[in-house]
Amino acid sequence: MITTENLKAKVRFLLNEANDDSDVTLLTVDTRKIDDYIEMLLPEAVLFVQKNSNRCGVNTKSATIAKEKITTAADGSGYLPLPDDFVRLVKLQMTGWKRPCNILYPNDTAIALAQGNVHTRAGWCKPIAVQDYTAEGLNALFFYSLPVGVAPNVEAFIYEARYVPENGLSGNDDTLHEAVAYQCAALVFNVFDKRDSAASMLSIAASLCNGNSNNEK
Repeated sequence: MITTENLKAKVRFLLNEANDDSDVTLLTVDTRKIDDYIEMLLPEAVLFVQKNSNRCGVNTKSATIAKEKITTAADGSGYLPLPDDFVRLVKLQMTGWKRPCNILYPNDTAIALAQGNVHTRAGWCKPIAVQDYTAEGLNALFFYSLPVGVAPNVEAFIYEARYVPENGLSGNDDTLHEAVAYQCAALVFNVFDKRDSAASMLSIAASLCNGNSNNEK
């Protein structure tokens, strides 16, 4: 867990660290204005890390999906509604599955398209999850498939959630939280047309997303 104030402090530190170079100094800019930019750009920075990291842990949440919210077909396929703040799947475990789903495939991928055929779709030993919209326009997770005779039940649903400032970040990966700070600093530098500094911060953020520690950048 890291609060928004702690995140902002990390970004301010990175910006101040760059002030040692007269070419990138932001000392002439009002401090309140810098804080406003940091607050405005943090959601974009969090989303960047969530979308580009090779693992999860930025802002994870666990959700309870009521059985009446799950729709199933006779062939064991079905779907459940995705939370409004859903960004990325971490884990879905349904009763009867031999292993969980950790990837949510877009509906236009080859794996997703294969689920439309009863002969090629996944089963309960190696289930597949696909993100798509229902006929009613509901953003949903379609799952393939449940064992015959097993009632639909979600044992675990964990996901990366959209960042909400007042809640901070609930993930437990300090390296990814550091990546958020570097990415936010890159975005702030871009606002002030400090392209070289922005590129440097972005490079470090990407490296952290790939699992490199601060000492390996």
